[in-house]
Amino acid sequence: MDKMTRIKKSLQKTLLLLLGILLLFGSVSSFAEEGSATASPAVADASQMTTVEEVVEEGMVPVPGTDLVNGTYSVAVESSSSMFRIDLCMLSVLDGEMKATLVMSGKSYLYLYPGTALEAATSEEQSLIAYSENEEGKFCFTIPVEALDAGIPCAAFSKNKQLWYDRTLLFRADSLPASAFRSGVLTTAETLGLEDGNYTVEASLSGGSGKAGIASPVSLTVQEGVCTARIQWSSRNYDYMIVEGVRYLPIQTEEFSTFMIPVALFDRPMAVIADTVAMGQPHEIKYRIRFDSSSLQMLPEKEVMPLQYAQLFKVEGYDDLSLLLTLGGKDQFLLVPKGIEITGHFPEGIPIIPIPIENGYAASSSVPDLFLNCGALSSLRFTSTEEQSWKIDEICKALQEENLLYTGKYSAPDYELLLEEGCELAIENTMILHSPRTKEKLEAIGIPVMIEYSSYEPHPLGRVEWIKLWGLLTGHLKEASEFFNRQSALLEELAAEKPSGKTAAFFYITSAGTASVRKNEDYVTCMIELAGGKSLFLSLPESENALSSVTIQMESFYSQAKDADVLIYNSTVAGELNTIDDLMEKSSMFSDFNAVKTGNVWCTEQSMFQRSSAAAEIISELHALFTGTADNLSLQYFHPVK
Repeated sequence: MDKMTRIKKSLQKTLLLLLGILLLFGSVSSFAEEGSATASPAVADASQMTTVEEVVEEGMVPVPGTDLVNGTYSVAVESSSSMFRIDLCMLSVLDGEMKATLVMSGKSYLYLYPGTALEAATSEEQSLIAYSENEEGKFCFTIPVEALDAGIPCAAFSKNKQLWYDRTLLFRADSLPASAFRSGVLTTAETLGLEDGNYTVEASLSGGSGKAGIASPVSLTVQEGVCTARIQWSSRNYDYMIVEGVRYLPIQTEEFSTFMIPVALFDRPMAVIADTVAMGQPHEIKYRIRFDSSSLQMLPEKEVMPLQYAQLFKVEGYDDLSLLLTLGGKDQFLLVPKGIEITGHFPEGIPIIPIPIENGYAASSSVPDLFLNCGALSSLRFTSTEEQSWKIDEICKALQEENLLYTGKYSAPDYELLLEEGCELAIENTMILHSPRTKEKLEAIGIPVMIEYSSYEPHPLGRVEWIKLWGLLTGHLKEASEFFNRQSALLEELAAEKPSGKTAAFFYITSAGTASVRKNEDYVTCMIELAGGKSLFLSLPESENALSSVTIQMESFYSQAKDADVLIYNSTVAGELNTIDDLMEKSSMFSDFNAVKTGNVWCTEQSMFQRSSAAAEIISELHALFTGTADNLSLQYFHPVK
């Protein structure tokens, strides 16, 4: 062995010796046993941690233990790290001191420390918080809590990494029930001194994915000190809400999911859960709603327009001069007399309509007849129904003389014409909900859009009573009320007569050979009943659409209507019938029908549904059909099929 080789081997031995010493030193300086966390300031740096999330929200105000009633509460807790997962947290409050018991989802952490990771790594072992196991074998830690709604530093020692990690915990005050707070801590209806009545209040939503929203301002009702808010979501896909453990079902789902929920507090986020079916399967999503008490405005309960039948509009006094109009239980407008200066006391977001209007646009074809019968047809300047489609002589004449202008289909009106002619208000029916961009564009060019819901009124005279609203808007309320009173008196006369007991089928045959009949809750069915007849279609297939009719197979129609005393064919959609042969062309089955054999088949005039003011007259003529006196009368809305 030469000298160079001996030197190399000597160096190798030296290196091996040094390596052994280093390994020995590392072993000595490591923890004496698994779980000892005091021997080394082993702190994870940023590169060893997952993304740190901000848990404290802007505007949060810390809630000390002195604000809470002694007791134990389930509390929601959020962590700045997704790796620190908590299954359950119980908060104990005793004489202003708070402790939280965290039930962990795993067994990755051996110690917690109420402070930073560096403080934990340099602390004595007795100051560390060790885990205990519950009956399910889950790791539990009990730590002090200085305040709710505040970031609490909490270091966690990883069993696998042998490192201390910085965490920030947030214990949410809005997850506690209102009963957990001492008297006077929360802003409530009582502390605000709210009187019973109706209010509006600004509300904001947080939580979830951020895509959902709620309409604001919110309608708020206070009754015997209990606050209830009407929450309208930006989607129709919510099927229930949970507030403080109680489930609430929607009061409306046609366009937006709308709920009535209790409001226990103001000026702090209120935790709610909303279940959505938008993703195929139901998902409960946690949200928070904050009601701003500084925005509360009371709406006077004074109802300036008592209604007898109509349920879907309401007019109340707002102040000495202005009125609050509510349509469909949700759409609100302020009616302000022309010439009155508009000041800033009106709630934001509610359209203001100066009255009386002089250049209205009736996209709804059921509206002009009511304007006509209260002497206000001249207040309409535009219609979306062409002259050849009108069956009312006075309206055809107004179009011919250009006192009434056709402005195009409701979903694509002539915006320039509306602007040039000074349109003050667009009155639409619910079809506009299928063309939201049209509504948005009308509003964008300064034309308020009012959706009338008269076709959803359950009572026929409820539809007629909307004439009072149009009379109010045009300065013809006296004439409107007088007309309605005459209709109501006529109906009262009919109601005094004994029902005929005659059965009736109101229908038309579709191009597909099926029968379209009216739903049981439809106003036409109600008119038949008020006229002393009886509708045969008491068992109909369920239909989720908002239409007034439902389609059934001809065999089903035959079985239910074959023995009807009276057949009434609806000409509005499928055209008029004049002879029994016309009816037989629809289906040969009609030869077996009792009403065909007895010659008691009638067809509606096509003007019937445009004459929305004529409910009482139509009921009177139906009564004549059922009592066999129709041949002696000059009917306006029905003719015999001979």
